[in-house]
Amino acid sequence: MKRTTLIIFSFVLFLWPTQPTLSHVFDSIFSFGDSYTDTGNINVLAKNNSLSLYTDNLPYGVTFFHLPSKRFSDGRLIVDFLAKEFGLPYLKPYLDKNESFRQGANFAVAGATTLDETFFKQHNITTFGDPLNNSLSSQLQWFKELKPSLCQTNNGP
Repeated sequence: MKRTTLIIFSFVLFLWPTQPTLSHVFDSIFSFGDSYTDTGNINVLAKNNSLSLYTDNLPYGVTFFHLPSKRFSDGRLIVDFLAKEFGLPYLKPYLDKNESFRQGANFAVAGATTLDETFFKQHNITTFGDPLNNSLSSQLQWFKELKPSLCQTNNGP
């Protein structure tokens, strides 16, 4: 077991310094998913529906942010590490409309499913996922709504 761990760890250390230009490759990140990548969309939805979430309290965020991070983690998520590696800011939740999304946005919602709620109802399947129905298709629709503001140019339409 130690040998495998050492090999994986050495492999990561070996590759990490060989990629110094990664921060110059990308200028934005757009993330879709569920609680593994949600940086606060579920909190915005909960507040809009007069609900409260425990991610608004410590220990969520205590390890890195030192205050409630609205993430389902006590620290950073994988998407946070990727943003840092690419030299980009942490992704703001798309539903926090007061933000600029030029360098990316997070569309993920904790509890979201890949399939729409209608699929589950049609097949008589009870889910314990997203009670606010923000499946992948909802997240993709939000992205479509955001795209025109990201693709504007000064050269005309």
